[in-house]
Amino acid sequence: MAADEQRPAWANALAPYLVELTRVPLKSPIRTLLGALIPEVPGAVLRLPRWTGADFVDDFGRKGSASVELDGEHVFAELALLRLLERAGWEGRWVNTKGTKHGEIWKLLTRWSDVPREEQRHRPIEDERPRQLLTSIANANKPARWAGCWDVYAWRGEEFAFLQCKKGSPARERLGAQQEEWLRMALLTQPALVKLDSFCFVLWDYQDS
Repeated sequence: MAADEQRPAWANALAPYLVELTRVPLKSPIRTLLGALIPEVPGAVLRLPRWTGADFVDDFGRKGSASVELDGEHVFAELALLRLLERAGWEGRWVNTKGTKHGEIWKLLTRWSDVPREEQRHRPIEDERPRQLLTSIANANKPARWAGCWDVYAWRGEEFAFLQCKKGSPARERLGAQQEEWLRMALLTQPALVKLDSFCFVLWDYQDS
């Protein structure tokens, strides 16, 4: 994909820290409504700057293993991706379901403040189109609902993107079963708005690793 117009819409946003675009095999290939087989998902390999300051008061149980510095801001990798998308004119949320039951959302986040997790600010999606799209996929994704929703959901006009974030190597990392099912339901139920290139499995490490 040498030309920008051939790259997925999210690719240029990740460019400052992008090592390569890749494809990540799915454990269970997806068959479209027209019968085509999708064996892999777009991926991106990133190298992000390491945060070297103090840990968060509540680091979400990560023990500093996912702390990134972006423009002087201490962020988790998920929020680093969101910041890069925001630079390119996207709006989005970190869709966080950690610790919830019955496939519900814990909080939609745009930042992680240095306070206990119960004090983190929930940021509902106010724009009707992206909110309805996300909800419609969750409603179709039964019984898991929001469980499996990709980490970062972003939109820019009529463009939509889902990014799953994992620290690791494309040689060994694969999507979880719930993330694959979310991908399948999004492609099957929202084909007019969501394409395969709307998704990116981001595999990242630190620049000094």
